[in-house]
Amino acid sequence: MVFLLILIELIILYFLSRRLTQNLYIAVFLLTKSRAVAISFLSILFFPGTVIHELAHLFTAEVLGVRTGGLTLVPEGIEQKEVRTGSVSISQSDPIRRAIIGIAPVFVGLGALGVIFYFLPQLTFPLILPLYYLLFAVSNTMFSSAEDLEGFWPIVVVVALLAAAAYIAGIRINLAEPALTNVTTFFQSVALNLGYITGLNILLYTLVAFLIRAVEKLTKRTILRH
Repeated sequence: MVFLLILIELIILYFLSRRLTQNLYIAVFLLTKSRAVAISFLSILFFPGTVIHELAHLFTAEVLGVRTGGLTLVPEGIEQKEVRTGSVSISQSDPIRRAIIGIAPVFVGLGALGVIFYFLPQLTFPLILPLYYLLFAVSNTMFSSAEDLEGFWPIVVVVALLAAAAYIAGIRINLAEPALTNVTTFFQSVALNLGYITGLNILLYTLVAFLIRAVEKLTKRTILRH
């Protein structure tokens, strides 16, 4: 049940992060009338998360023995339709390693969020504010792009079919009671933390939506939303 809850939270957070990023772009664009300024603002705002995201690709590729090239942490193609806030060049590899490299930022991001939540109760205001900012930045940049996930879903289908076949064949993985308790506690903590982050992003999304309406009334300009 806890795995299903985590999956649901990740799906909600994924779509919420996309909408929140879009709304932040719209708000800044309405104020400045500049696409370059709006994109630069988002790049600076999410910079810590971008660093973690791209380094996750880089280090995972290196660990798996896949050659990597240049690492970029600044926006590319600001005046073009598609903008990349960061990138890392990775050589061609087999589908399994490519899939692991592509999904790595999600797991590294979850790990980073776990570390932040560990230190959060130990700090007081105003020292706690940078950690809340990191929660925001990391949670909105940890999801892999469509390009990152090239070839990932076929691997998922194959693994799911193998797992289903093993289950039907009666193959089970049984953990000892202490290990099972620790694993259960860990995933319950992940679910709780993701719940907090989702709530934080819903709050920010609502505030930015009100900001956009206020700016639209103030500037008499609107942007079509897709």
